[in-house]
Amino acid sequence: MSDESAQSTPHPHRWAVRVLVVLASILVIFAIMATWIRAQIIDTNGWTQTSVRLLQNEKVREEITGELSERVLAVANVQNLAAEKLPPALRPLAPALSTAAAQAVPPAINRVLEIPAVQELWGHANHVAHEQVMRILNGGSGALSTSGGVVSINLDVLLNRIGARLGVGEVGSKLPPDKRQLALLHSNQLRLAQDGVKLLRNLSFILPLLVVLMYVGAIALATGYRRHVLLEVGFGIIAGALVALVLRRWIENYVVESLVKNEGVRPAMREVMAIATAGWRSRALWLLITGVLFILAAWLAGPMRWAVRVRQWIANPLERHPVWFAAGVVAIVLLIATSGPARTPGQALPLLIELVLAVVGVLALRKQIEQEQAGGQSKALPGGGATPQGGGPGPPPGGAPTVPGSDTPPRVGEAPT
Repeated sequence: MSDESAQSTPHPHRWAVRVLVVLASILVIFAIMATWIRAQIIDTNGWTQTSVRLLQNEKVREEITGELSERVLAVANVQNLAAEKLPPALRPLAPALSTAAAQAVPPAINRVLEIPAVQELWGHANHVAHEQVMRILNGGSGALSTSGGVVSINLDVLLNRIGARLGVGEVGSKLPPDKRQLALLHSNQLRLAQDGVKLLRNLSFILPLLVVLMYVGAIALATGYRRHVLLEVGFGIIAGALVALVLRRWIENYVVESLVKNEGVRPAMREVMAIATAGWRSRALWLLITGVLFILAAWLAGPMRWAVRVRQWIANPLERHPVWFAAGVVAIVLLIATSGPARTPGQALPLLIELVLAVVGVLALRKQIEQEQAGGQSKALPGGGATPQGGGPGPPPGGAPTVPGSDTPPRVGEAPT
């Protein structure tokens, strides 16, 4: 039975197939979010890379510069220092020197923060702090009990490097403890954060696997109209990815426009949100490409003229070297997977299932081409494919003799009768 005729025939699993496709397409949205959080927020390396990218952004760096400038100027009290060091006749210039320093320090700190070595220090500080946070959230202990119930980023080394560049000496050691640290986690947030990390880590494994299994189940149940369901799967993946992109944009706008009250900080916060959710965006775009590939695969098996010509073109090579074709498709899937966003450990099994599906798809296409060739041969035989007992060609309908050599060669793409 052809795919088109099967669509008009009642099928016991049709509603189950549709439900599986719809549910899997909805779960695609949450799978994107869960894997993004796992890779970019929970993972220490992902967090470190994000923090460095934030410092490399000009608008974000300006806000960090302002914060660090206040801390440096709090230590290097230029007015008092000038009043002590200048001759009595020049001491009235101390306020002017203090004002000039307040204007000169932020640009100087901004230039220091542009230095790759300083950005590496910033990344290292974030790396150490994130490891402490994740150790606690994974059930460890130590950092909270020795830090007054707070896990924070230690800025001593970074502040000292900036002070050395500005010629004011070690800044970090001269600041009070709360001024040389950036708090990340308080003790009253610990239980909620532990539960949230555990849930997100599990979801980053379960959701991608569940999405793949539901799509595979829908295709497996769609006996007789799998090409149609393959199209639905492709469009479902694209729909889920597009909804995820729209949701990301809405969350960014909500955070920037509604939660940030200071309009001067909004440009930097928009950059922060764009960098922080870059993994979300790349995962959605990667799934868009995946959905397009599913649609192309369904079209390749369809009755369109170009699809028939492609099957005719690959018929002989696919018949002779199916292993090479399967290996080529597997290589393409792996290339797309490795060129996309970083995968979490929980996505290894879904990727394996995708590779198996790619091989099964090649074998199914090979079988379809063989059936089309057999159908073309049977239609080329007189009498609709009936072969006489003697092995020779029988007379055509109406009793007219068959002219030798007038048989039409078999054609790929003709559905068997």
